[in-house]
Amino acid sequence: MSNQESVPRNGTFAERYDTVMVPVIFQPWAREMLRRQPPQEGDRILDLACGTGAVTREIASHGIGFARLVGVDMSAGMLAVASGKANESGIEAEWFEADAGNLPFPDGVFDLAYCQQALQFFPDRVGALRELHRVLTRGGRVAFCVSRGLSENPLLLAQATALEKHVGADAAAAVRAICQLSDPEEIRANFETAGFLDIRLETVSLTLHHPDGAAYAAGAMGGMHTGDKLSQLSEEEKNVCFNDFLEELGPCFDGKAIRFPHVSNVVTAHT
Repeated sequence: MSNQESVPRNGTFAERYDTVMVPVIFQPWAREMLRRQPPQEGDRILDLACGTGAVTREIASHGIGFARLVGVDMSAGMLAVASGKANESGIEAEWFEADAGNLPFPDGVFDLAYCQQALQFFPDRVGALRELHRVLTRGGRVAFCVSRGLSENPLLLAQATALEKHVGADAAAAVRAICQLSDPEEIRANFETAGFLDIRLETVSLTLHHPDGAAYAAGAMGGMHTGDKLSQLSEEEKNVCFNDFLEELGPCFDGKAIRFPHVSNVVTAHT
């Protein structure tokens, strides 16, 4: 059984997230962001809204001599997994529990920052981007990825549809919120207002997969912010929900594996 398939359904939210969703979705996007905005020798690097540290681990795997590597997230549970994973791998990183709009750092202390699939959830996006701009040095670089619309992301659409049917509108809304910042011009305006320069946006589609769609359904739908909403269902009802999710995937599910496009806006800019 692969690591992707072995996560227990009763694991913590952060553990399910890291075991199931990171290898399938967040690690590939981390690689894509680093490809577009590569870290350089001596960089002081910030992983903003770092979750369980997918970007941080990808940075460390490049083997560059970074000067500082810092992860920030508002979730203590996510940071606990991130720190544990980094320690297991011998990665020297610092971890801070903080809000993106109030970073615990002085001005100009980072050369490079990454943020994946989090900007859409910041309650004050421009304020958070201004705060990021503040802690970056002059000429500091950033790379973000932000999900495109639900109609372009069949995995998310299938999850929202199945959850609305079996759990309710609130659970479906939690998935739809992932796609709430899909307009490139709105994203560009946020970065411009925050003072960033040379803002470049590109629609990028990655083809992602998991060898066992049923295992992914059970792990991922509990490894999202909908996990608590599923707890009201019996095991039989959960399985029906997961099966409906797989059916909603249509040609992205071949009866065993899932293979699907995942489409985001990728943003690079500098201060």
